[in-house]
Formats: sequence, C-alpha cells, structure tokens
Amino acid sequence: MFSIFEIINKHDYLYKNKNLMTILIATTLRGYSLGFLGVFLGIYFYFIGLSELKFGIALSCITLSGALSNLFVYFFKYILSRKNLLIIMSASSVISGIIFLNTENYYIILFASILSIGSITGGDRTGISSVEIPVIAKLVEQKNQTSAYSVYNFFPMISKIIGTSVLIIVPILTSITELKIKTIYMILLGVYTLINLIQTLIYIFLDNKIEAKEQINSNINFSNKNETYLIIIVTSLFAIDSFGGGFIARSFISFWFIKKFSLNEATLSLIFILAQVLNGISLILAPKIAKNIGVLNTMILSQMIANGIIIFAALSTNWIIATILYLIKELFNDLDIPTRQAFMMSIVNEKNQTQMASISNLGRTAAHTFSPGVAGYISSILGVSLSLVFGSTIKIFYSFILLRFKFSTFNKLDN
Repeated sequence: MFSIFEIINKHDYLYKNKNLMTILIATTLRGYSLGFLGVFLGIYFYFIGLSELKFGIALSCITLSGALSNLFVYFFKYILSRKNLLIIMSASSVISGIIFLNTENYYIILFASILSIGSITGGDRTGISSVEIPVIAKLVEQKNQTSAYSVYNFFPMISKIIGTSVLIIVPILTSITELKIKTIYMILLGVYTLINLIQTLIYIFLDNKIEAKEQINSNINFSNKNETYLIIIVTSLFAIDSFGGGFIARSFISFWFIKKFSLNEATLSLIFILAQVLNGISLILAPKIAKNIGVLNTMILSQMIANGIIIFAALSTNWIIATILYLIKELFNDLDIPTRQAFMMSIVNEKNQTQMASISNLGRTAAHTFSPGVAGYISSILGVSLSLVFGSTIKIFYSFILLRFKFSTFNKLDN
C-alpha cells in the first residue's frame, strides 16, 4: 500500500532543491485550478444556458489558450527567462479569472477563456508545463526522471481532488443558506482567481539555475536531423491523441453526466473525486509498470484499455454502470503521463528539450483546440454519447499508430 509519506521519503532529492520545491508548490496550486476548471466549466456553462455548439466553442477557446501559451514559450524562450515566462503565463490566468467574475456575455467569456492558460481535461498541456518539464530534466539525474515526473504529476493530482470536491458545497450551501447558486459560483471563481495569483507570486522565488545553458536562437537545433525528425513524429502522434481527447475531456464528461443522467453537483463532485484518486494511484504505479514493460508499452496499453472502456460507458443507459466504467477508465488513463514526459526528455539533448516540450504540447493543444467544437457539433446532431465514442475510437487508433512506430522508430529508445 502506498502513502504520501512513502512518496516524499523516496524522492527527498526533489525537496532539497529550492527550485524544484518551488516548481512543486506552484504546480500543486495549479492542480487545484485545473481540477476546479475542468469540472466547473461544464456545470457553469450549462447553468448560463449555452447550447451544445456554443459550449463546444467555449471549451475550444480554453484549449486554444494552451496552444497560444505554447507558441508564446516557443517564440520567446530565448528572449525571456524561464522564470519570466512562468510569471507572465500565470498572471494571464489571474486576468482571465477576474473577467469570468464580471461577465456572462458569451463573447467576453470566449476572450477570458483564451486568456485562461487552462485545460478542459484536468491535465496540464499548457506552456507552463512546457517550461517546467525541461527544468526538471535539467535539475534531476536521468535515472530519476520518470519518478520525478511521477511526483510532479502526483501532488497536483491531490490538489485537483480538492479543486473538484469544492463543488460539493454548492447544494449544501443552497440548502442551509439563502445564497443563490450564481453567488456561490462567483465565490468559487474568486477562490480560483486568488489561487492563480498566489501561484504567480511563488514563481518569483525561482533563480537562474533553472535557465537553459544555451540560448542561441528560437528554432529547433537542426544540426541533429534525427532529433528534428523525432520531434516532428512525436508531435504528430500526440496531436492525434489529443484531438480524440477533446471529445472525452472532463468538462465534456461532466456535461454528459448532467444532460444524460441529470446528476447534480454533489454527485458529480464525488465521481470526479474518485476519478482523481484513481488518477493518483496510476501516477504512483506508472514508474513501476514502466520499469517492467517499458515506457512505450505503458503508454500504449494504458490508452487502449482506458478508451475501450469509455466506449462501453458512453453506450450505457444506467448512470451507475456508466460511472463504474468511467472510474475504471480513470485508473488506467494517467499511466502514460509521467512515462510520456520522461520519454520526450530522454530522446533529445538538453538544447532541444524545451523545443520538444513546447512543440509537442503545441501539437496537442492545437489539435485539442478544434476537437471540442467538432464534438459540440456532433453532439448537437447525434448526441453527446456518440461524440464520446468517436473520441475514444480516435485515441485507440493513435495507440495502434504508436505501436507501429515503436517497432520501426522508437524501439531502441524505450528504456
């Protein structure tokens, strides 16, 4: 049985480094924001009466913010320090929260969504992670990197549980106080904005030890054609995976549960709390599984299983069965996160690590930007359930393509 204390003791090298500790604290706070936003948006946009199509477009703008943040990192990584990149992007999310608090105008909401540097999946594919991932690769020995990325993802997972669980208080407060639902939503958005502000201030404590050694130009180092090829291949593959993921993002799942089964906020919160706990377990297990079967096999098998299960969940007519299947899916879903991050950093040298992280994240977020809008359109015609099936099928297709590249290109790198 695993415990938080066991994880802390095993990875004490992370907490003895001031910069790594600062990153861990900031990303843990960010975990709350992502967990809250991933579930809250589905409920809030439904509350203000958005149609399926408008809902999908709004989610696309949230994802677009991640894509733009990765472009920002790519073009400014040698103009601005990594520290300043993190501060600017985090500050943008603060501005977004302030705008959300002060409007229900659909078009202004879209603008705020673009500034959010957010995610509709609960995970972090933004420019912030594109900076933090190579920082960890720089400060941690390669033999410890998969475990380090496991911790880097585990602590935000804990705070995501808190971010998800706060929605439980909505029906409680409405029953014991005279507060209106809208007022409670505004309070929750205010807390979200405050946490983003604290995260922004924490980044101030980073020093120049996190900066890349070589800051020559803003392009990929084309002197190594093999690495250029790998970055292009990895980005293309992850873009396919991410496009499918936009159809089954957590915000869409919450929207689906509300629309199909009429579940309330408290029930949804409990479901997503359990999902986050299972995500945390998968993050703990990922390094151990990868050590036995390899990082690529872990990535491939986990996504085949997870997305096969969500197809059955989407077709279920009983909310209990659908919930159980969804939770089983979540147990497998995050096994590929630390393995993917460690794999990306291991196949390129340090001067290309930021490019690998930012470009691959850009590919993921760019593809993810369009899929919620497409999913919203499909949902408006065929229903949300079939949209989930479509997205899961795309992700399974990605797994088979990755399997093909494993044998032809990546096999020698899987260690």
